[in-house]
Amino acid sequence: MLADVKRELTTALGILDKQEGVAQRAVFIVDPDGIVRFSMVTDLSVGRNPKEVLRVLDALQTDELCPCNWSKGDETIDLHEATR
Repeated sequence: MLADVKRELTTALGILDKQEGVAQRAVFIVDPDGIVRFSMVTDLSVGRNPKEVLRVLDALQTDELCPCNWSKGDETIDLHEATR
């Protein structure tokens, strides 16, 4: 978490609600190489879903292909099997 008092980052990311002067609700998962691996931006009236963010983080950490609605402990998709 961070604070963007000068609104520089929110402006650069395109998530500044200019009318309200605040950032839209946003979550970014950035890997150690600085690559954005997941982003979710919602309107000010829509809350974030921490369970979904954690589910995506778990999926990213598998380094495998995870199906829709995958949960930690579920099977992943074997790309080699899927392309046969």
